[in-house]
Amino acid sequence: ELMWQAQLYFGKSAHKIKEPLATYGQDLFKQPIKNYQLPTLEKRPFEDVFDELELLGFSLCDPFKLLATDNRGNTFSNQLIQKLNQRVEMVGYLVTTKNTATKDGKLMHFGTFYDCEGNVFDTTHFPPVARRYPFRGRGFYLLRGKVAEDFGYPMIEVDYMDKLPMVKSE
Repeated sequence: ELMWQAQLYFGKSAHKIKEPLATYGQDLFKQPIKNYQLPTLEKRPFEDVFDELELLGFSLCDPFKLLATDNRGNTFSNQLIQKLNQRVEMVGYLVTTKNTATKDGKLMHFGTFYDCEGNVFDTTHFPPVARRYPFRGRGFYLLRGKVAEDFGYPMIEVDYMDKLPMVKSE
């Protein structure tokens, strides 16, 4: 109701309302205006978070609360440097991707994710993996691969990737 009153008050209409909505227009129609009550609105879990994702493109809370599974992998970003040349499994929230081509013209990707602790990590998706496991939009991904190092920075050479489901907004 407050939103409707604000729209009438601040809107671009020629006649601005300066009185409560219940009394607006009484002299115009010469009949009593019914005072309607808005129903009690129910708030469901995660409703605000899904609205934030839709309107802002990100949530204001920890997005990992939206993950349908409790699996967070066996490694976090701050542990990657200790696991060089080892296989790891991580769950990450996609930040961005960079598509590029090899010298042979085959498509490959670089990905940037953050883990459930809020730390960023990078991934490399060579052509066979890029073809078999494409990115499917924003969200959570289960990533498996070997930890490699480039210029002192660890990254995962991905050999398996799957997009993970989020909880339902219902």
